[in-house]
Amino acid sequence: MKSSALISLVVLMVAYSAQAAESPDPTGPPVSHFQGSCESDPDGTKFAARACYTRYDPGKAGFGRLYRPPTCHKSPQVTEGQRELLAKAYSRAPSYVKAKLCRLTQLFVTRSYQGPWGSWGFWEGRDRPPGKGVYVAISERDLGHASKESVADGENQTIRELLGLADGGRHLVRLQSADPPDPPLTVLAALSHELGHALVADSNADGTDRRHPRRKVSGPPQSACFEDAFLSASWDAERFHRHMTRWVYFGDQNHNRQKNPDVEYNLNRLRAAMRKGNVDAANDAIRDVYLSREFVSFFASLRPEEDAVETYKYKVLADVTPKQTIGFRLRDREVNVLDYLESGIPARKVECLRDLGFLTGEP
Repeated sequence: MKSSALISLVVLMVAYSAQAAESPDPTGPPVSHFQGSCESDPDGTKFAARACYTRYDPGKAGFGRLYRPPTCHKSPQVTEGQRELLAKAYSRAPSYVKAKLCRLTQLFVTRSYQGPWGSWGFWEGRDRPPGKGVYVAISERDLGHASKESVADGENQTIRELLGLADGGRHLVRLQSADPPDPPLTVLAALSHELGHALVADSNADGTDRRHPRRKVSGPPQSACFEDAFLSASWDAERFHRHMTRWVYFGDQNHNRQKNPDVEYNLNRLRAAMRKGNVDAANDAIRDVYLSREFVSFFASLRPEEDAVETYKYKVLADVTPKQTIGFRLRDREVNVLDYLESGIPARKVECLRDLGFLTGEP
C-alpha cells in the first residue's frame, strides 16, 4: 500500500485551453462534480462492481478538442479478489467518504506496469469537455500489497519510495502499529488519498489567489481557509503562490518549502545522501517532520496540496478506527500520529477540510 500505495500521483492540472481562456473566468464558488444520488450499498458490492481496468494516463491528457475522458479497457478483467477488497474498503468508509465514492463517474484499476504511482484521482475542468467527470484509480499493486500490509507498512513504503528506495531502507525509522494487517483499511487509505486529490480540485481548495491557473476553469473556493490553516501555518506561502499548479509528479516538491526551519528539508538532497549511504540525514528529516506535530505524515510535508490530501486520509482513518495506532518511538517518546488530528495545527487543517466540504455527504 502506499499513497499510490498510498501514493498518489495526482495533484491535478495546470494549463488551460484557448477555448476556456476565451470564456469569462468563473466568479462563484465551484459547483461540485459529485452529483446524483447513491443507491443503498451496505456491503460495497455495487461500488466494487463498477471497477474496471484502464490504461489512461491523466498526465498525458489533452485539453479542449484533444481531450478524451478516461475509459475502461477490455483486458484484463478485475478479479473477484480485487472486487472483494474494494467492497470491504467501501463498507468500512465513513458516510462522508461513501457519499463521494458512490458519486464517482468511474472507478478504475490500473496495471502495475504503469509504475509504482499508478493510483490517481482526476477531476475534469471545463477545458476538458464535458467537464463534469470525477474519477479515482487504484493500482493493482496497491490492491495486491494491501492483502499483506498494514497502513503503517504502506506509509513506510511511501517514505522509502520518496527517498528513491524501491526496496531496502531497513535502517530508516519506521512507523509501526500494534494492530494486525487490515487489508480493507489499507485499501481505504489508498482510496481516500486519491479521492482527496479529486476533492482538492473539485473544491478548488488552493485557488483563493486569482492568479492560480485553475481559476480559469473553477471559481474561488467556498472558504479561503487553505491560506491560513495550511499555507500560513506550515508553508512558505510566497513560494507556493509563485509556483501554483495542480499536476506535480510523485516526489516533486515543486519549489515548495516548509515554514518551520526545524522541519525544512530538500527531498532531492535527501535522495543524494541516501545514494551515498547517509541514512542519518533521512532519519533526521523524518523525525523532525513527526516531532513538529504539524504534519500527519512525511508525505504531507512534501507540498501544501499533499498536506491537505494526507490530512484528509488520516481523518478518514481516525474516524474508522479511533483506537488504531500508527506511530513509532521517537527520542524516547511514543508517537501516535492519529492523535495529531485532535489539537494544534493539524486540528485547524481538519476544520478547514470541513469548511471546504470534504467531510460532508452532500454533493
